[in-house]
Amino acid sequence: MYIINSGKVNEYLHLIDVHQFGRDRVLSVYVADFDDDVVIMDCGTSFEIKKLLRYLKRNNISLAKVKYVIPTHHHFDHAGGLWKLYDILKEYNPDLKILSSLKFMQMINNFSTEDHFTSAKKTFGSLIGELQPIPQSAFRIIENEEYFNDNNKNVKILDHFYVNGNEIKLSVLKTPGHAPDHICPFFISNNRINFFHLGEALGLKTHATKLITTPSCSAPNFNYETYMRSVDNLFQLSPYNIGFSHFGYISGENDIQYLMKEHKSLMVDFRNMVVKFYKEKPETKYVFNKIWPWLKTRTDVSEGYTDNPMLIKLSLSMVYGMMMALGYRKE
Repeated sequence: MYIINSGKVNEYLHLIDVHQFGRDRVLSVYVADFDDDVVIMDCGTSFEIKKLLRYLKRNNISLAKVKYVIPTHHHFDHAGGLWKLYDILKEYNPDLKILSSLKFMQMINNFSTEDHFTSAKKTFGSLIGELQPIPQSAFRIIENEEYFNDNNKNVKILDHFYVNGNEIKLSVLKTPGHAPDHICPFFISNNRINFFHLGEALGLKTHATKLITTPSCSAPNFNYETYMRSVDNLFQLSPYNIGFSHFGYISGENDIQYLMKEHKSLMVDFRNMVVKFYKEKPETKYVFNKIWPWLKTRTDVSEGYTDNPMLIKLSLSMVYGMMMALGYRKE
């Protein structure tokens, strides 16, 4: 089962399409609404915060119950509006905390010089939204699990919640590669992973009917070897349900295992294509033009979107990110 429409997808979880860049199916924000607490995972840019808050109000999700906001990584499209969301929510719950690593806190607040933000400004301009620093007091710094499988009894539990009398446990897996600070929050019920938020640890899910993905290797943070180790760690898990940041919620262990295998194969093929075409002609434009027709076949985000300049920019960033990881480009 693949869900792409905003709404409640299980007994506690909401999928929200915040219509990033003014389009459907660009960024999923997930909100877990428990009996006494709420957890928000990712939030988008400063432009998307009002859309997120409107959804919460329409669905009677109390802002005073928001205990944690968990960003998957510091990239502007996932956490650029975090400062704004925190400023609003802390008025309802002063004890609210942003769960993150120390690296995330440093990178999100270093937006004036950090490589991702300076690169994003050149590529996306004003679409990155307004960026402001977040006070250190807003964070609860956590040490994340680096590896475990779903039978591991020693997984670090960060908090416990309840929904209709059932206990739900929160943990986080460290999944660097797409970005050095990338993490995946997940919820455990009855000793099994009930929901696992992938962020961009398993690429992009931009096709509504086919079980295929696209690469997730945007410049300048991507590291191929580290990313593939994180993918291998994900193979050890057996979640019932997963969420992609880009885009949607998938239920069904067989489909999820298939997607994991498909994505690992995709990343190997994508890397090999970049190597092949670069050897033919070591120019970024040439490599991109050779790969672009193949990339277009793996998405159906919306009618006409495959020729949209925004998708072209995103795809070019993927190609360039892999070129940087291969040492073909420095910046």
